Amino acid sequence: YTENGVAAVIDGGITITDADDTQLAGATVTIQAVVAGDVLAFANDGSTMGSISGTYNAGTGILTLTGTATLAQYQAALRAVTFRSTSDDPTVNGGRASRTVSWQVTDANSDGAGAATSTAVTSTINLTAVNDLPVVTAGGTLAYTENGVAAVIDGGITITDADDTQLA
Repeated sequence: YTENGVAAVIDGGITITDADDTQLAGATVTIQAVVAGDVLAFANDGSTMGSISGTYNAGTGILTLTGTATLAQYQAALRAVTFRSTSDDPTVNGGRASRTVSWQVTDANSDGAGAATSTAVTSTINLTAVNDLPVVTAGGTLAYTENGVAAVIDGGITITDADDTQLA
Protein backbone atom coordinates (compact mmCIF):
# COMPACT_ATOMS: atom_id res chain seq x y z
CA TYR A 1 0.00 0.00 0.00
CA THR A 2 1.33 3.43 -0.93
CA GLU A 3 0.52 6.45 1.26
CA ASN A 4 -2.48 8.44 -0.03
CA GLY A 5 -3.47 5.52 -2.28
CA VAL A 6 -6.95 4.16 -2.81
CA ALA A 7 -8.14 1.31 -0.62
CA ALA A 8 -6.48 -1.96 -1.64
CA VAL A 9 -7.65 -5.56 -1.24
CA ILE A 10 -5.55 -7.25 1.44
CA ASP A 11 -5.76 -10.90 0.38
CA GLY A 12 -7.72 -11.72 -2.76
CA GLY A 13 -6.77 -15.39 -2.48
CA ILE A 14 -7.87 -16.21 1.06
CA THR A 15 -9.72 -19.55 1.34
CA ILE A 16 -12.13 -20.98 3.91
CA THR A 17 -12.86 -24.64 4.60
CA ASP A 18 -14.85 -26.35 7.34
CA ALA A 19 -15.01 -30.16 7.49
CA ASP A 20 -18.32 -30.33 9.37
CA ASP A 21 -20.21 -27.08 8.82
CA THR A 22 -21.56 -25.51 5.65
CA GLN A 23 -22.25 -22.05 7.03
CA LEU A 24 -20.45 -19.37 9.00
CA ALA A 25 -21.92 -16.88 11.46
CA GLY A 26 -19.14 -14.32 11.56
CA ALA A 27 -15.55 -13.29 10.95
CA THR A 28 -13.03 -10.82 12.32
CA VAL A 29 -10.20 -9.09 10.53
CA THR A 30 -7.78 -7.42 12.94
CA ILE A 31 -4.88 -5.04 12.37
CA GLN A 32 -2.40 -5.97 15.06
CA ALA A 33 -0.97 -2.81 16.69
CA VAL A 34 -3.26 -0.50 14.74
CA VAL A 35 -1.92 2.97 13.84
CA ALA A 36 -4.14 6.07 13.83
CA GLY A 37 -5.53 6.45 10.32
CA ASP A 38 -5.60 2.71 9.49
CA VAL A 39 -8.92 1.72 7.95
CA LEU A 40 -10.32 -1.72 7.10
CA ALA A 41 -13.41 -1.68 4.93
CA PHE A 42 -15.96 -4.14 3.64
CA ALA A 43 -18.75 -3.52 1.17
CA ASN A 44 -21.20 -6.27 0.32
CA ASP A 45 -21.47 -6.53 -3.46
CA GLY A 46 -25.13 -7.53 -3.17
CA SER A 47 -24.78 -10.75 -5.14
CA THR A 48 -22.03 -13.13 -3.98
CA MET A 49 -21.91 -12.32 -0.25
CA GLY A 50 -25.43 -13.05 0.98
CA SER A 51 -26.54 -11.00 3.99
CA ILE A 52 -23.07 -10.39 5.46
CA SER A 53 -22.55 -6.94 6.96
CA GLY A 54 -19.46 -5.35 8.44
CA THR A 55 -18.49 -2.75 11.03
CA TYR A 56 -15.02 -1.34 11.68
CA ASN A 57 -13.72 -0.07 15.02
CA ALA A 58 -10.86 2.37 14.32
CA GLY A 59 -9.76 2.33 17.96
CA THR A 60 -9.13 -1.41 18.04
CA GLY A 61 -8.41 -2.02 14.35
CA ILE A 62 -11.06 -4.75 14.19
CA LEU A 63 -13.46 -5.27 11.29
CA THR A 64 -16.33 -7.52 12.38
CA LEU A 65 -18.41 -9.32 9.76
CA THR A 66 -21.77 -10.78 10.82
CA GLY A 67 -24.65 -12.67 9.27
CA THR A 68 -25.17 -16.35 8.60
CA ALA A 69 -23.90 -17.23 5.13
CA THR A 70 -22.20 -20.03 3.23
CA LEU A 71 -18.47 -20.68 3.26
CA ALA A 72 -18.27 -19.40 -0.33
CA GLN A 73 -20.11 -16.19 0.58
CA TYR A 74 -17.76 -15.52 3.52
CA GLN A 75 -14.77 -16.33 1.35
CA ALA A 76 -15.95 -13.74 -1.20
CA ALA A 77 -16.49 -11.25 1.63
CA LEU A 78 -13.02 -11.72 3.13
CA ARG A 79 -11.45 -11.49 -0.33
CA ALA A 80 -13.11 -8.06 -0.65
CA VAL A 81 -11.74 -6.57 2.60
CA THR A 82 -9.58 -3.52 1.88
CA PHE A 83 -6.97 -1.46 3.71
CA ARG A 84 -6.15 2.21 3.41
CA SER A 85 -4.61 4.84 5.63
CA THR A 86 -5.85 8.37 6.13
CA SER A 87 -2.59 9.34 7.83
CA ASP A 88 0.04 11.58 6.24
CA ASP A 89 2.60 9.47 8.13
CA PRO A 90 1.33 5.85 7.98
CA THR A 91 4.81 4.42 8.61
CA VAL A 92 5.22 6.52 11.78
CA ASN A 93 8.52 8.07 10.62
CA GLY A 94 9.62 4.75 9.12
CA GLY A 95 9.14 2.75 12.32
CA ARG A 96 5.98 0.91 11.16
CA ALA A 97 6.52 0.07 7.49
CA SER A 98 4.17 -2.92 7.63
CA ARG A 99 0.99 -4.13 9.28
CA THR A 100 0.07 -7.66 10.26
CA VAL A 101 -3.58 -8.51 9.74
CA SER A 102 -5.17 -11.57 11.36
CA TRP A 103 -8.24 -13.39 10.04
CA GLN A 104 -10.68 -15.60 11.98
CA VAL A 105 -14.06 -17.11 11.14
CA THR A 106 -16.75 -18.65 13.35
CA ASP A 107 -19.02 -21.39 12.05
CA ALA A 108 -22.79 -21.33 12.42
CA ASN A 109 -23.10 -24.60 14.36
CA SER A 110 -25.22 -26.13 11.62
CA ASP A 111 -23.91 -29.55 12.70
CA GLY A 112 -25.30 -29.04 16.23
CA ALA A 113 -21.96 -29.76 17.92
CA GLY A 114 -21.35 -26.18 19.03
CA ALA A 115 -19.98 -23.16 17.19
CA ALA A 116 -16.23 -23.08 16.70
CA THR A 117 -13.81 -20.29 15.79
CA SER A 118 -10.85 -20.93 13.51
CA THR A 119 -7.24 -20.46 14.45
CA ALA A 120 -6.08 -17.00 13.37
CA VAL A 121 -4.05 -16.77 10.17
CA THR A 122 -2.17 -13.66 9.09
CA SER A 123 -1.40 -11.52 6.07
CA THR A 124 1.10 -8.68 5.81
CA ILE A 125 0.56 -5.21 4.38
CA ASN A 126 3.77 -3.43 3.33
CA LEU A 127 3.48 0.35 3.34
CA THR A 128 5.37 2.82 1.21
CA ALA A 129 5.57 6.34 2.59
CA VAL A 130 5.35 9.40 0.38
CA ASN A 131 7.35 12.38 1.56
CA ASP A 132 4.97 15.31 1.79
CA LEU A 133 6.64 18.63 1.08
CA PRO A 134 7.08 21.11 3.91
CA VAL A 135 5.05 24.30 3.46
CA VAL A 136 6.28 27.81 4.25
CA THR A 137 3.69 30.57 4.52
CA ALA A 138 4.85 34.17 4.43
CA GLY A 139 3.33 37.48 3.53
CA GLY A 140 4.84 40.16 5.68
CA THR A 141 6.00 43.48 4.27
CA LEU A 142 8.92 45.37 5.73
CA ALA A 143 9.23 49.12 5.43
CA TYR A 144 12.97 49.62 5.94
CA THR A 145 14.82 52.92 6.03
CA GLU A 146 18.40 53.10 4.82
CA ASN A 147 20.95 52.85 7.67
CA GLY A 148 18.19 51.77 10.07
CA VAL A 149 18.63 49.08 12.69
CA ALA A 150 18.07 45.45 11.73
CA ALA A 151 14.36 44.67 11.46
CA VAL A 152 12.30 41.49 11.28
CA ILE A 153 11.10 40.90 7.74
CA ASP A 154 8.09 38.68 8.56
CA GLY A 155 7.24 37.90 12.18
CA GLY A 156 4.23 35.85 11.09
CA ILE A 157 6.04 33.31 8.91
CA THR A 158 4.88 29.71 9.49
CA ILE A 159 6.30 26.30 8.55
CA THR A 160 4.30 23.07 8.48
CA ASP A 161 5.10 19.53 7.42
CA ALA A 162 2.36 16.90 7.43
CA ASP A 163 4.67 13.94 7.92
CA ASP A 164 7.83 15.16 9.62
CA THR A 165 8.62 16.97 12.85
CA GLN A 166 12.13 18.15 11.99
CA LEU A 167 13.74 20.06 9.14
CA ALA A 168 17.27 19.73 7.84
